[in-house]
Amino acid sequence: MDSAPNVTAMSELTLSLAQPADAADVATLVIGFRDFLQRSAPTDEEIRLSVIALLRSPDAQILLARRDGVPVGYVTQRYRYFLWANGLGCTIEDLFVASTARRGGVGRRLIEKAIEVATARGCRSIGLDTNENNVASNLIYTSLGFNAISQVWKGRQIAYRKYLPPPA
Repeated sequence: MDSAPNVTAMSELTLSLAQPADAADVATLVIGFRDFLQRSAPTDEEIRLSVIALLRSPDAQILLARRDGVPVGYVTQRYRYFLWANGLGCTIEDLFVASTARRGGVGRRLIEKAIEVATARGCRSIGLDTNENNVASNLIYTSLGFNAISQVWKGRQIAYRKYLPPPA
């Protein structure tokens, strides 16, 4: 696989908090992420509605990356009070960069900005879960100080998830 970035050095990357007017651009990226994950759900319409709900939520933010005005990546952040942090904490739910913009520093810039935004919001911790085989993302996270090792248990933290059926 080619290790060169898929972007030119002259292109401009901008990061901003997504606004309701950006919902279609964000939804297009989320659909791209769903397809990259080879999933059939949620549907395009469910994604569109979820993006709108997230953009309206005071407990969520979506950072949008654009290269030369074209949406190329996003990161979703959720906020809640964490007992063990004794304050507000941030959870990164998604980081996605379009294939045309990978290996150009977009993911790293999004996570750096996510940390900056969470810090400015008063968060005392920021966390995420990812797959251990997601090498590129794991390199970003560890280089920015994220740690998967428990100081008490001395082992890797594991994120379990169980999907529940929709309400009847």
